[in-house]
Amino acid sequence: MRGRFFAGLLLGSALGAAAPVAAFEMPEDEAEASFIGSNIVSTFYHELGHALIDVMQVPVLGKEEDAADTLSALLVHAIWNEEAATEIITDTALSYALYSAEAEAAGDAPSYSDEHSLDQQRYYNLICLFYGASPGERQATADALELPAERAERCPDEFAQAQAAWGTVLDGLELTEGAMGLVLVDTDPDDPIGALLQAEIVDFNAAYGLPEEITVQIAPCGQANAFYDPSDRSITICSEYAEDAQRIYEASQ
Repeated sequence: MRGRFFAGLLLGSALGAAAPVAAFEMPEDEAEASFIGSNIVSTFYHELGHALIDVMQVPVLGKEEDAADTLSALLVHAIWNEEAATEIITDTALSYALYSAEAEAAGDAPSYSDEHSLDQQRYYNLICLFYGASPGERQATADALELPAERAERCPDEFAQAQAAWGTVLDGLELTEGAMGLVLVDTDPDDPIGALLQAEIVDFNAAYGLPEEITVQIAPCGQANAFYDPSDRSITICSEYAEDAQRIYEASQ
């Protein structure tokens, strides 16, 4: 399982090379760097969920955005060691809380028509799945993030249901001869976010095979976003995404 690395890998990548102006400069503050890196990881896993639903033709009962959120939580639990996983989940949950608070302060009404669940719903769903995977080990995390006791009682069953559903999909990604994988394209290798995505891609390709190649890139989008495009089977993490994660973190301090 992978350990905690944001302060070392990302800061080292940003400060140890003469990166071009376009590369994102990871902040020196360890907590801030962790927050940005955590949200990149969880968002990448979310978009990977959309990609797998498309490529593997997975039937989705309910909202696809919720299914992608669920895969993200499951992969954090499965791939990272306990300390790192807790950090990623806590930082990602914090981002939902911060965006929700920012919208409320601006007087923005909740977007009930949006395909995503509301930020506060995503906050509790994420914590519930993570807690439900290992209640004995994660009670302190659930308490710190204020998961209500009545919801916590149902979380182990919610995790088991999610694990069974996505487990069937992941079991179908056999690493056989001729299998395809994820490929990072058009991305500066000196960009710390590019380095982070490349590490995720290497780990995924070592464990799973795909029937079709899926490309991954960092690109300017004109907005803080990330998306999967089924027309060319590509995952794009917008360059503005990390910048906005940094903005909202610094605004909360």
